[in-house]
Amino acid sequence: MSAVVKFIPSHRIDRQLLLLLIAFALGLYLRTLAPGLLSGDPGEFQFAAWRLGLAHPTGYPLYLLLGSAWQHLLAFVGVDPAAALNAFSAVIGALAVALLYIIMQDWLRGAPAVRRAAAFFSAFFFAANPTFWSQNLIAEVYTLHVLFILLIFRSVQRIILTGDRADSLPSSSPPLLPYILPFLLLGLALTHHGMTLLLIPGLLLALWLRGEGQQERLFSWRPTLIIGALLATILPLALYLYIPLRSGPAASPWYHQRLGTETLVLYQNNWQSFVDFITGRSISVGFHSWQAAIANLPEAWLLWRLHFNWPGLILIGLGLYILVRQHNWPVLALTGIYAFLQQAFNLFYAIDDILVYYIPLYLIGAIWTGFAANALGNGAWGTQPAPSTSPNTQPATKSFTGGLLLVLLLFLLPLRLISTYFPTLNQSQSTTARQMWETILAAQPPADAILISNDRNEIVPLFYLQAVEKQVTTITGLFPLLAPDARFTDIGSTVETALTSGNGRPVYLIKPMPGLEVKFTITPATQPLVQVMGAAVASAPTIPIDQTFGPLQLLGYDWQPVTDGVRIDLHWAVRENLPADYTSTVQLLDANDEKIAQDDHAPGGTYYPTSRWKPGEILLDSHILTLPADQQPTTLLVGMYVGPDFTPLAPPLRIDLSAE
Repeated sequence: MSAVVKFIPSHRIDRQLLLLLIAFALGLYLRTLAPGLLSGDPGEFQFAAWRLGLAHPTGYPLYLLLGSAWQHLLAFVGVDPAAALNAFSAVIGALAVALLYIIMQDWLRGAPAVRRAAAFFSAFFFAANPTFWSQNLIAEVYTLHVLFILLIFRSVQRIILTGDRADSLPSSSPPLLPYILPFLLLGLALTHHGMTLLLIPGLLLALWLRGEGQQERLFSWRPTLIIGALLATILPLALYLYIPLRSGPAASPWYHQRLGTETLVLYQNNWQSFVDFITGRSISVGFHSWQAAIANLPEAWLLWRLHFNWPGLILIGLGLYILVRQHNWPVLALTGIYAFLQQAFNLFYAIDDILVYYIPLYLIGAIWTGFAANALGNGAWGTQPAPSTSPNTQPATKSFTGGLLLVLLLFLLPLRLISTYFPTLNQSQSTTARQMWETILAAQPPADAILISNDRNEIVPLFYLQAVEKQVTTITGLFPLLAPDARFTDIGSTVETALTSGNGRPVYLIKPMPGLEVKFTITPATQPLVQVMGAAVASAPTIPIDQTFGPLQLLGYDWQPVTDGVRIDLHWAVRENLPADYTSTVQLLDANDEKIAQDDHAPGGTYYPTSRWKPGEILLDSHILTLPADQQPTTLLVGMYVGPDFTPLAPPLRIDLSAE
């Protein structure tokens, strides 16, 4: 039994505290849980897991397998698959919090009451961490990632703190299983989230430090250990075969969107695509320069401060001091190196959702606060070496009521976090995604419609409705960057692709997108739908000009009288990319060169500003000007500028109206 890793505490009080902690964490998460269908990545996991299909890179095969089993199990009792996968995160998160208590209870030493209180505080503090809390409320991968980190910590801890040591058995019978188990867990974790790689240096150093002074005995079986550890790490990676096996249209129809006579195959089932997918290269996430990474330091500091507040940060520093003073090098190696590498990675990684990558750092911070709380409660400031056996078997130091009360006082920190963030994090009423799509479908788009959004997150619930609820299965949903293809560079190219490749299928925007009128003819449909009829410029301008204006060419304009004024439609041909989002100005001058009317606006608005205009496009820039009844314009002035100093794109064009 010495090779068996024990995860459940044997003492009755510890089991009771563990159940209390699970009840609290699970109750908090279920109380604030999102009730069902979500947008974005959570919505994608909700339908991908149900169908055992593909999610976005890096694939997360283990999560999808476990999540699918959970969804189908709860479906037997009538739980909606979307709600079930949200609850899966809550359960996994509560288990992670409980495991943290077990780990801390074994790492800490001193008076049993103080030690238990400090371990409970550490787990409670992490349970209330707002970013970790937020991920327990939705179908996301980060809570399972945390659970794997803690499982790896626990397996290493059993080597460090228990009798499963290299010198506990004769050299002819080395205890390989405890040493191989961390690597088996590492391999499984790598099938879930690639950031587990950052654990490897600290894990190896912690195991090496545990073997310090035993090199002669270790040497006799180290080759066997290395081979076993490599196999234990590599073999679970076979789970990634899930990706090519489940990439077909039957399992992953959302990876095979129908567009006219073609099918957009978003995952090419070949070796290069497989490598790009599991490494994340296919989503083109890059890294910041050294200068940009250093510039991210203030944001990193702000995140630490918001999640721990000043008292918590002081506890973190104190916990590190205690570990150093106690010469607890294995724990420092395991947690400190990992924290350093994760923080450095976060500074350099150029991804929008970098905030969730701080969750492992908050876990390490909570661990260090537990060491500080225990030291405060026990008054343990000495330089005693870290224990070589379980602290539960060591003689306890004298417990002082004052020390225990001091630890209990620290519980105000997580309670403050809960009080502060509960209203913000509470998603129990979050039904936005389903309400949005109920409204869209109530507008009755044609059965063969192509529905488009500028935001991938907004389209994702459509795939859930199709894959899980079998609704509107003939509709196609498109969004920018759907594929690494020039046809989906932005909203403009995406809509153009739908029009040109859709084989006449009706094209709708799922919401108004003011500004797209520069490129397309837009017609309001039943709200919130907006139909795209075709290109905005369908014919030559009624008044040709053909003058160069910086990177643009003014082909001409249309002059159309309206009530109290005139509408002027400028026909721009794009010759080169524009470097910024410019404001267009049209002014009418009288015979004395005095301005009598002017209209300025940003052509393309938010959705298609000038910085997105592409060479070869012909775009329509419309201006409505109010004209005084007694004044006749003789000159049309056309220009573009940017910034508060009105920096011009090019010298303005002066067009003589008297010749028209």
